[in-house]
Parts: sequence; structure tokens; C-alpha cells
Amino acid sequence: MAIERLITKHGARSLVVPGVIPSRCSPPILTKFDDASPAAYDSKTGCLKAYNELGMYHNSLLQAALSKLQAKHRNVRIIYADYFGPVMDMVESPHKFGFQDVLSVCCGGPGRYMYNASVQCGDAAATTCVDPSARLYWACVHLTEAANRYSLCKLI
Repeated sequence: MAIERLITKHGARSLVVPGVIPSRCSPPILTKFDDASPAAYDSKTGCLKAYNELGMYHNSLLQAALSKLQAKHRNVRIIYADYFGPVMDMVESPHKFGFQDVLSVCCGGPGRYMYNASVQCGDAAATTCVDPSARLYWACVHLTEAANRYSLCKLI
């Protein structure tokens, strides 16, 4: 509905619509389910094995809805931005992208994965990593500049 409104009410002619990232590898989900058994984790990535199905389903429904909108508004350019695939690429092969830590946030609070829901980036108690370009996540589920650079290159 928001995209339809941007087109019809505000005259938008070019839109980029992002999909969701793989939640099973995000610091908030990893922290929320930190009591999971060792068998619940992917031994290669450190991500939880479950929890991605919902994101994949959401992205497939989003792409279907965008296709319908594109057919309805042929004079508008609607681009789906896939973040799911590039983030999984970076998690599965971190050294290929220059990352040393793909599961911890760069700006956060005390706790596993440097994520703490009660300490937001920018708070006085928040800490930052030394080299953000070596991390996938800046804060919460927001990617670092280095991660965004790769994700955006996949769009072009």
C-alpha cells in the first residue's frame, strides 16, 4: 500500500524496495535464543539453523507483490533489493569479503555478540569496535558500510 501511495499520490517513478536479511544470523536473534542447544547451530556459520523460513517467505511474497505493482505501473521502475543472498554470502565466506566477525555488532553493549537490547548504539554505555570494515553488522541488524557496499554491488 505504501508503494502504491508513493506512485499514485506522490508521483514516484523509481523505487528500491529491500527484502529482509537472514534472521538466523542476526545478533538480536542469536542473543534472544542464546540458550539453544549446540545442535541448533550451523557448525560452519554459527547461525541458528531455524528462523530463516519466515524471512524467505516474506521476501517471496514481497517480490510477487512488486511484480503485480510493476505490471500495473509500467512507467515506474520498481527494483527489489535482495539483502538475504548477499548477507548469507558474507556469513558463509567472511574472509572473502575482509570480515573477521560476522555475528557480532560493531556498536552495542555488553553481552554475547556485543548486542544488548537495553544498550543502543549512541548510548553512553555503548561501545564500538576498532575496525568497522571487519564486521558485517554495525548495530542491531544494520549492516556496516563495508557490508552495504557489497550488498549494493549485487544490485547493479
